[in-house]
This record gives sequence, structure tokens and C-alpha cells, in this order.
Amino acid sequence: MGKKKQSRKPKISLSSLLIVLIMFSVLSLAVMNFIDSSEYYAADVLEVEGSVVTIGHGCMAIVAETSPERAYSIELGIKGTIEQRPNTHDIFSETLKSFNITLDHVTIDNYRDGIYYANLLLKSDEKILKIDVKPSDGVAMALRTNSTIYINKTMLNEIGVNIC
Repeated sequence: MGKKKQSRKPKISLSSLLIVLIMFSVLSLAVMNFIDSSEYYAADVLEVEGSVVTIGHGCMAIVAETSPERAYSIELGIKGTIEQRPNTHDIFSETLKSFNITLDHVTIDNYRDGIYYANLLLKSDEKILKIDVKPSDGVAMALRTNSTIYINKTMLNEIGVNIC
């Protein structure tokens, strides 16, 4: 009797999955309005101490804890350095660049039930895509792409702390 061939499952690498995700996202872009400056401040304060990130505008800021890895990635982004090997934020920003996709800006939009919500706004030619993201990931990405980080004014005024 003949031997049955064993089927091999193809291995999918993280980078292949990321590329497919980006390509699918770019193909399914939705048109939306750009940032409304009456609703958002451009962040001009960004500091990291341990795993605590402080981000704000003027004397008001959100002080939030994140994972040590994300905090460290934000620190690297502030310094503009890449370690010996790139991290996920470095890889994602290089992937965007390779596909001529621009990270226009990041918005930190809401705080509900102890969780912050944020979005990335990506542009490719005339196509625009808004992606839900953890604020710490959005900040790390914005730093690597020299993109503006916006904070919802109402949220900042309601839950922000005076840092001056």
C-alpha cells in the first residue's frame, strides 16, 4: 500500500500577516473628516517615567500607566533611537513607509470605564483609514513617523491633571 502524504500547514510570518492586514485596510478605506481643532489640542507635553506616560497640552495632562514595554517604546520614540533590533512599532512604521502610507495623526479620543481610546489616521494617496488603537501604541507610532498627537479637549479638561 502507498503511504499517505502528510499535508504541511503553511507557516505565516508576522510580517506577512501585517502586510496583508495593511493591504486589506488600504483597499477598504473610508472617507472621513480630518481633525476638528475646536475639539482637539495638539499634544505639546510628553514624558515617560518608568511605565507612567504623561501626555497633554499646556498645564493639563493625562497621567496613565502602560506596560513597561510600551513605555520603553515611547521613550525610544522620544529619543529617536532604534535598538540593535527593531521593535513592533519600528517595523510597523517602516512598513507604512514602504507602502507609501502616511500616518497623518493620532487622536486620543475618550476615557470610559478605566480605558483610554485612540485612533490612527492613515493616508494613502486620496484614501483615508481610521484605525482603533491603544493610545500607547498610537503615541509610539506617531513619534516614529513625526505625526501629530491630538487629545480630545473635553476629555482632557474632565480627567486631566494640572502639571504646572
